[in-house]
Amino acid sequence: MKKIYFAFSYWLTWILLFQSARMIFSFYHYKESLNTGLTEMLKSFLYGLRMDMSMASYFTVLFCFILLLHPLIGEKTTKLLLKIYSIALLIPASIIILCDMPAYAAWGYRLDATPLKYLLSPREAVASTANLPLFGLIATWLIAVLLISKIKIAFIESRSSTIMYDKRDLKNTLFLLLFTAVQIIPIRGGFQLAPMNQSAVYFSNQQHANLSAINVCWNFMHSLSHDLNADTNPFECIDKSTARNIIDSLMMPASDTITAIQRVTSAQPNVILIVWESFTGKVVDSYKNGIEITPAFNRLKKEGLYFSDIYATGDRTDKGIVGVLSGYPAQPTTSIVKVPQKADKLPKLPALFSEKGYNTSFYYGGELEFANMKTYLMGSGFQRFVSKSDFESKDQNSKWGAHDGVVMNKLSRELAKEKSPFFSTWLTLSSHEPYETPAQTAIKGKDDESLFLNSLHYTDNVIGNFIQQCKQQPFWQNTLVVIIADHGHRLPYSKEKINDFRIPMLWLGGALQAKSQIINSTGSQIDLAKTILNQLEINSSSFVWSKDLLAEKRNPWAYFSFNNGFGWVKDKKNYFVYDNVGNRIMEEQGSIDSNDIKAGKAMQQNSFADYLSK
Repeated sequence: MKKIYFAFSYWLTWILLFQSARMIFSFYHYKESLNTGLTEMLKSFLYGLRMDMSMASYFTVLFCFILLLHPLIGEKTTKLLLKIYSIALLIPASIIILCDMPAYAAWGYRLDATPLKYLLSPREAVASTANLPLFGLIATWLIAVLLISKIKIAFIESRSSTIMYDKRDLKNTLFLLLFTAVQIIPIRGGFQLAPMNQSAVYFSNQQHANLSAINVCWNFMHSLSHDLNADTNPFECIDKSTARNIIDSLMMPASDTITAIQRVTSAQPNVILIVWESFTGKVVDSYKNGIEITPAFNRLKKEGLYFSDIYATGDRTDKGIVGVLSGYPAQPTTSIVKVPQKADKLPKLPALFSEKGYNTSFYYGGELEFANMKTYLMGSGFQRFVSKSDFESKDQNSKWGAHDGVVMNKLSRELAKEKSPFFSTWLTLSSHEPYETPAQTAIKGKDDESLFLNSLHYTDNVIGNFIQQCKQQPFWQNTLVVIIADHGHRLPYSKEKINDFRIPMLWLGGALQAKSQIINSTGSQIDLAKTILNQLEINSSSFVWSKDLLAEKRNPWAYFSFNNGFGWVKDKKNYFVYDNVGNRIMEEQGSIDSNDIKAGKAMQQNSFADYLSK
């Protein structure tokens, strides 16, 4: 029985480690923990214990097998293998635990396999972490590994010296085999039909408490294994014909007429599409320490057609660029650009403009390979690309590559010589982590929020200057400029998650018929495609997920998705945000009924089914 006590004690040490990690996580995010409340946070330890036990059992099974081999390999080899095995587990587990804390602050969900998808672009991955306290994290990790390793080794030494191994006791071996087999129970999370999953530890109406209950090591491994086997639709919850009817009704205009309100005067205007990194609607007309965050944009929106209630389709650039250029909704648990054979089947704006005789170009100061976007963009119909390698070394003044001001100068010079008509897309980058800028700091502060807002202030100034330069060019009178975000942002912090997805969209240019107008109707980032094509009388039928925001009669709604969840918006005052893990509404406002919930679920179900079918 001593071997069983040894294995059981080993199992308990992992549970204690995971509970300690949860405590550190709670303190690291103390503001959210305080808002959640002490009672709910304490419950997260209790409910999270079930997942801790599951992960500890995964780690303990092989430990037991090594113990069972003792009669064959001897005491010295057994001790060595147990020590090596424990340290080999401890190193990646501690990395996951430590990386999870700043990742949660940035993304709002526990660490999963998503960051691995960006390792093919190591420079951009490093740039994204540049504002993190890396030295402190590495130092903490080293101390933790050394300390816990020492404790683990001392534990193995003390236990093994008394039991190992007396005689080749058949009864002892059989009991240890039984104990090993019983580990399947905590691994599955109990005797219930469904095996352990994240929803098993959800218990609260406070989402932070639910997320705190998750064991991040378990979450990471679960995400990794499921990403590798993502070939079925996990969001199918409505009868397929019913879901199809709901989608058809959503995409149809509110009446038989689909006449668009004409806003563009020219039949073949130049189009400049500015996709602004992380341009959240929370900063429009806002101030920080008395400094206006986006003064140029606030001024420009009084000169053009401003869409005040638009929502990003997803939460990352690779999802946003597909939303803008292909009018395609984001997936909650993956991204279509990661699968080139699927992304290749999407309709694409630049391809249509190219067919109409437009000169098409794409400008970005970083590396196009980031998040596998190059494959998607190269097949999108762009005839010319300008990226990091097209700038001199002295102009690559950002960790990502060339700052927005540098890219803007090149774009401005080359558009002045571009033959009309042209369709040019500029993806900005300076407001991406680490929020560095080459200009004098306007919004002071070293915290993430101040750095982020200052980077938006910088890009706002760059875009304002760009528009002023365009106004001086002969092409301006026959040009439409669209400014839209690739996605929103968690900063500045808001209690309502929906605010992280609300983004601005502004149409400017001499080709616009009506100036200084606000469109308050709710819409999505993916609706830009059909809206702009219908204005230019280009066939938009291939953009089946996109709606015309300027149709005389239209259905105002928006759908967005995030890491295993989605949001459904009827308008600013009526919406809900749904958590797929907990299978519940996590945020709600206004008049929401069962039909709205079905509509949101139908969008998630059918859009993911469409992704799988490509």
